[in-house]
Amino acid sequence: MKSYIVIWKRPLEVFKGMKVTTVIEQTSKYKHRIEYRPESNSFVESEYISLMYDRKVKYPYGWIKESGTPPDKHLDIYIMTNKDFELGEEVKVEIIGLYYRLDSDHKFLGVLGDRGFRDYKELEVKEKEDLNRIYNGKHEGEAWFGREKAEEVLREYFMEHNNDIL
Repeated sequence: MKSYIVIWKRPLEVFKGMKVTTVIEQTSKYKHRIEYRPESNSFVESEYISLMYDRKVKYPYGWIKESGTPPDKHLDIYIMTNKDFELGEEVKVEIIGLYYRLDSDHKFLGVLGDRGFRDYKELEVKEKEDLNRIYNGKHEGEAWFGREKAEEVLREYFMEHNNDIL
């Protein structure tokens, strides 16, 4: 009898077209940072000022559902849209880039299907300026990257954390 080692329980389905599900965790409606409480499946405003609010960036923020759930291991993502969402709402997005951090707390970047492009480099200048107000590459090696780097980091994450998540 042959035996097989399962390395990838969801083989490439997460990466097909780089489309993922985002769970909305923070919007511009909230001055304070929102924390997700998995035990009650609820969101609570913390005492800390939201980075987005503080730096006047209105893009919704959340986590990639397929990657886990806070406060456990998960991947964060911004959605490049001015559309309003509710906390906990699930939104399909296409990943176009990420902010690469040396501490591995990378911030992915997604767009809704109606944007019609597939890479960070295609964003408008104002959108890039907004993103640089959130994360500006103040540490050498940290910066905004396009789709190719995002795909590489996403693959590495799932290869490393597959058994923890799935």
